[in-house]
Amino acid sequence: MTHALIIDDNMIFSHSVQKRLEGIGFRSFDKTWTEAQALTAADRRNPDLIVIGDDVEEGSALRAAQAITEKVPVPVLMVTADPIRAKLAIEDQGTVKGPFLLNQIEEAVKQARHVSPRSLDE
Repeated sequence: MTHALIIDDNMIFSHSVQKRLEGIGFRSFDKTWTEAQALTAADRRNPDLIVIGDDVEEGSALRAAQAITEKVPVPVLMVTADPIRAKLAIEDQGTVKGPFLLNQIEEAVKQARHVSPRSLDE
């Protein structure tokens, strides 16, 4: 079973990401809207993929993803409506791939499957 952690404060965005991931085989999800919630969710269950969006209600999605990947090797995708802002945010982050638009998520996951030490095909 594949499990995704979606970190973004926009529930419409999170739902759209979930639907796209379901289409490529993901079956369980944690949707969080703060850095602290994301860390708690990852402690409860290691994700096979982390998707971060543009904003969170409190804290930083990028910081949460970095903290999680320090404990467990997991691909991180940034899906955004503002690629320029996102590119600046992740410029020096080797663990974060992107930015991607929502309609590119399937291709982004394919790319992540090829570079991740953890298989997304469990």
